Amino acid sequence: MTQLTEQFHVPDEYHEACDRLTTLVEKHTRRLLADEYWSDDHLDAISDQTAQSYTYIRDDDHDAFESVDEYVYSRFKRCVYHRVTHILDAHTDEFHAFQFVTETVAKRKIRRIGWQRLRTRLYDEESPYIEWRVLESVVDQLNTYYDTHGRFPEAYTELVETPDPNGTLPYAPDTGDYHIHELSIEDGDLCFVVNAPDSLSPDSYHDWTDHEIRFPTHARFSEMLDTGDVKAPTLHASEYGYTLDVPVAVPDQDTETVSDRVLSVDLGVKKQATAVVFDNGDDRTHEQISPPQFLDHPAKDKLFRLKADAEGINDRLAALRRQGTAHTERFTHLLSEYRQTRRKERRLREQIQHDVANQLVWLAIEYGCETIVFESLGQIDAPETSGSVAWSISSWARGELLDRVGYKAELVGIDFETVNPWGTSRHCPRCGERGQTVKAPDNHTECRHGGHFHCPECGYECDRDVVGAVNVGRKHLDGSKMEEANPAAYMEVGKHASFPSLRGARSTGGERSEASRASETLAVSGVQSATDQQDQASGRQTHLSQYRAPSLTVKRSGTDTGGLPHNHGSNTGERTPSGSVTRHVLASAPDYG
Repeated sequence: MTQLTEQFHVPDEYHEACDRLTTLVEKHTRRLLADEYWSDDHLDAISDQTAQSYTYIRDDDHDAFESVDEYVYSRFKRCVYHRVTHILDAHTDEFHAFQFVTETVAKRKIRRIGWQRLRTRLYDEESPYIEWRVLESVVDQLNTYYDTHGRFPEAYTELVETPDPNGTLPYAPDTGDYHIHELSIEDGDLCFVVNAPDSLSPDSYHDWTDHEIRFPTHARFSEMLDTGDVKAPTLHASEYGYTLDVPVAVPDQDTETVSDRVLSVDLGVKKQATAVVFDNGDDRTHEQISPPQFLDHPAKDKLFRLKADAEGINDRLAALRRQGTAHTERFTHLLSEYRQTRRKERRLREQIQHDVANQLVWLAIEYGCETIVFESLGQIDAPETSGSVAWSISSWARGELLDRVGYKAELVGIDFETVNPWGTSRHCPRCGERGQTVKAPDNHTECRHGGHFHCPECGYECDRDVVGAVNVGRKHLDGSKMEEANPAAYMEVGKHASFPSLRGARSTGGERSEASRASETLAVSGVQSATDQQDQASGRQTHLSQYRAPSLTVKRSGTDTGGLPHNHGSNTGERTPSGSVTRHVLASAPDYG
């Protein structure tokens, strides 16, 4: 089952009651964290918790509300316990990353040698799994702490101060004969009954009052209810005052796929991703059935600017520390600005990853792909890259996008695999010989970081990222080393690769008439011809399907169809899932399960 969430905004007349309710949540959550639970011991212990999270506190030997004067329901206590343990859960990844870092490097500011040691241990087979983005965040915090104190902290909870929780109230643990909330669907409306205190010091259950709120629902929510079940909501403050998040558990969405058809993806720096669809063709030759898709998020440049801004502020903070003025208002102001910039950077990076992951999964759905295949970029060590290039690789490649795509693909019943990246950008997809990375189509001077591929053996030329994506698919389908992988079949114009037209992309790989082949040859767009003045592999911007964020740009080789191509195949068993539930799964599913 998959949980999708809809938001309903609480009318203004109920805000005072919500204020009192969430104030109690905030008060007791802060008290429990500060008095007892914000410690490394509890962070370590809760990682091994297998029962429902609130039971971690409920099952303690003492009553956490024993000294509280006001009257609170037992089920309200459970909700507070759930809130506390949710905060602890949210820090467990960073806690384990903190342990990983402090066990791996010397306890001094982490620079180039420290990063090398972390990378070496991180990609060891016996190393614990640590997400790269989490590792980066912890190292950044440790370096900042070292600049201030001249040493590393002894514990994670010394590095990170006790969280200051808000009054978010999760109702998930509220079960039993009596509920402090009630949720139902009546005459097309969502009816929510919340039990809130009349004051901040209720003496008994008589000082708690039920408030019934009715929310009109829309067609999308009704369709979700037709296929799923409403679960316990969450009440929290928002820009609208108060918002009720209502999750609906819907069945996993299965996608009809074609056997051995894969979406092969190459991740890059200039473009976030290049994707190509492959089939296992006849005569041990793989058949490419889609034009290459280039995904490039326009917010990428803004992300680089935010990173540069944050580093500039951090340099100024370091200068103030060296001058002994870390106690001044100027330092406090800059520190607040630094943290705000880092938060913006993190949110924007997560949104970019979310958008790109959604589009890749939707491409796989559109073409009926059985599997999405990436390079296993955790195995890549790029000692010659540094600065913004290295940061970009770590941002796009090391775990973040792969985790999101893998999670979202699982939601719609598509497999996710990775292959060893060795040789994927160096070998010719047509003849299998080792080719060259060159400066440009009309300049075959070898250049390690060039954007164009040229094969001296057979004359094949192509965009380097497309070659990478093609070879990732070949390697996966054959399950072999790059030198042993079967070639990929193209229709050719001279010595330069061309791709089937959109109509040809829907074929099943069977025989086509000569007239059809001729018309397709006339209709195709070459990836790169030495005589072309413009690299056609970069394609042109097209309108995308409604299943991605509007800001994401996709460039593609081929004819502009005004959107992702519709599936016209009659013999493949493919179909484009058009149900709103499937669309909503990709649009609103969280990034991690």
